[in-house]
Amino acid sequence: MQTPDPVVFKYAFADLPVKTGWIEKLMGYAEGESPDPIAGMIDEIFTEAPAHTDIRGGYVVPVQFEILDKSHIKVNFLDFYPGKIITGSLRKSEKIAFFLMTAGKGIEAWSRERIRNGDTLAGYIIDLLGSEIVESAVDLMQVELEKEMEREGYHITNPYSPGYCGWLVKEQQKLFTFFPENFCGISLSESSLMIPIKSVSGITGIGRDVKKTAYSCKICDVQNCVYRDRKVLT
Repeated sequence: MQTPDPVVFKYAFADLPVKTGWIEKLMGYAEGESPDPIAGMIDEIFTEAPAHTDIRGGYVVPVQFEILDKSHIKVNFLDFYPGKIITGSLRKSEKIAFFLMTAGKGIEAWSRERIRNGDTLAGYIIDLLGSEIVESAVDLMQVELEKEMEREGYHITNPYSPGYCGWLVKEQQKLFTFFPENFCGISLSESSLMIPIKSVSGITGIGRDVKKTAYSCKICDVQNCVYRDRKVLT
């Protein structure tokens, strides 16, 4: 069954709502209260970040979607097993969107370079920023998906990614078949590691009776989840 072409997005760093305060919180400080030299280092990294990012991605809405049981869905005749939590969140969906997004190779290379040069703290901050960049870009893309679906009379669910809530990472191998090879510079290793590392894949439900909700972190045992206690942009 032929899959429609993906809808593609490209963002500049300035397009993202990423704030220095987010990085401070991830480092264990209250917003605006990180001590020197950390505060200055974060500001410097934010200033230099645009030169190290290539933020691209997109989504595709396959033709056929079916929920077979509490942890099993079928998309264009391919079987996926995202687990009970994610499948339950998709239960009222009439179709789905698969998505890919990356911050690009530059942010990872920049982080490694700083660490190699002995500036481990700066490398760590850059790594944190890379994660926030790709997640914020996914949030922006979800807003665009939501607008498009609303024009057709639909709503969308939260996005969910392989590796979380019981969805095995190896199922990315099937997810990637819905996109052209090396889509937006993103590839997948045999062990299902995305390259560049600061990349995200996932699924979003679409339907007349679905809605976005606060993530149910209490029912998921993944402590380092990128979505844990994350507020979805509106």
